[in-house]
Amino acid sequence: MSVKLKSKGFISAKDRLLQPRIIASISGLEKQGKTHFALTAPGPIAMFSTDIGEEGVIDKFTNKEVWVMDVARAESYSSKDTATKEFERLKTAYEDLLKGNDVRTIIFDTATEIWEILRLARFGQLTQIMPYQYGPVNAEYRALIRKAYSYDKNVILLHKMKSQYINDKRTGEYERAGFSDTGFLVQVNAQMYRYSMSDGGEFAIYIVDCRQEPSLIETELSGEMCNFPTMASLIFPEVDPSNWE
Repeated sequence: MSVKLKSKGFISAKDRLLQPRIIASISGLEKQGKTHFALTAPGPIAMFSTDIGEEGVIDKFTNKEVWVMDVARAESYSSKDTATKEFERLKTAYEDLLKGNDVRTIIFDTATEIWEILRLARFGQLTQIMPYQYGPVNAEYRALIRKAYSYDKNVILLHKMKSQYINDKRTGEYERAGFSDTGFLVQVNAQMYRYSMSDGGEFAIYIVDCRQEPSLIETELSGEMCNFPTMASLIFPEVDPSNWE
């Protein structure tokens, strides 16, 4: 039976190699520590930066090799053509990073903005787009994220958050801003926040869900534990912790 299945392209689950890497979506309001957390991931790091939030943060990681590609924010594009050229530049660089050996971690800061750039590149606008028009663009963005699964790089998608509405009324809650299916595509969904100064002012990350280790759902890592190596070691306890340094 096994020979017959192999001839049809199947492989035994026991023979599949464990990929010690994490593809994660991390959301948070402004100044909640998203960029700092991402930069605690293993280096060398390549960051696609559309956000001024990394200024003053990267400087704290002088012991780590960090490369930054500045990407103009969505509102700065004067035409569909300029948005298209910028997205293609970003996409080519991203694919080269995945295939190459130059970095171990890739950060989109923010993936919210990159989703907007893709929409501008394909539609020339961000509003008044009919739902049926989104099919090809949605597929293109999904392919961008799924491509990471074929390689051994950590990929961290940082997201802004927006007010949540139900029946056109604000609920008082917030949700991830960006491509709506991101949560289904990544391995880990998490949210960053900071406690008030009266409660110590510590930064924390809350694991919303985790495909590799479901027992970590609703786990909070705060203070000194709020970093990528700690999270990764909990997700992959069988992997040498030095892999995440």
